[in-house]
Amino acid sequence: MLKLLFLFIISLPPSVFSSTLLVVGDSHTVGPFGRRLDENLRKEGHKVSTFASCGSIAGWWYTGKKTTCGYLSIDESGKLSEATQHTTPLIENLLSEIRPDIVLVAFGSNYVKTPSDEFVKKDLQKLLTSINASGAKCFWITPPDMRLYRKEIPRIKKLIEETVHCALFDSETVTKYPETGGDGVHYWSAKGTPIAKAWADAVVQSLMTRP
Repeated sequence: MLKLLFLFIISLPPSVFSSTLLVVGDSHTVGPFGRRLDENLRKEGHKVSTFASCGSIAGWWYTGKKTTCGYLSIDESGKLSEATQHTTPLIENLLSEIRPDIVLVAFGSNYVKTPSDEFVKKDLQKLLTSINASGAKCFWITPPDMRLYRKEIPRIKKLIEETVHCALFDSETVTKYPETGGDGVHYWSAKGTPIAKAWADAVVQSLMTRP
């Protein structure tokens, strides 16, 4: 009987087991992608806390730099807070307070504006070191397709792949920014929102089927 119970437990899909998840991201997570991602992760039975700061890179999550283009937080209870201007939460505080099993990192787009590849790698490594030190696993969501920065995305993705040694989700494979409409970056438009939601769906599906 015990053997049968053990076999039943190990055959259950990952979604059956509740994990504590921390989601951190940039403007894409402030928008429809992040909201759908948070919603879907909760539907899978996980404890989720989501924080997003528009314009942010890893360094902002250590200095508390203020965003002036959008902020979103959804706490474990599901309470949503948003503002146009807000300080970026400190990652060390989030890790110690939430004690996540997995950290989903959904930024990278803003590295198109950074001065050098070495700067990007150093910035990424600092965040990865903090996540590893906390004992959490890392699941990194690379930048989506963006019409305005389409030529820059392969470079940024390559830097992430070379630096971030954790599970990666390649967002370019499930996103294609519309050739007209929107601002060329964000998916906050009639054409963009369905793409953002499908992107979030694909991320959750990938996460739930990983060993």
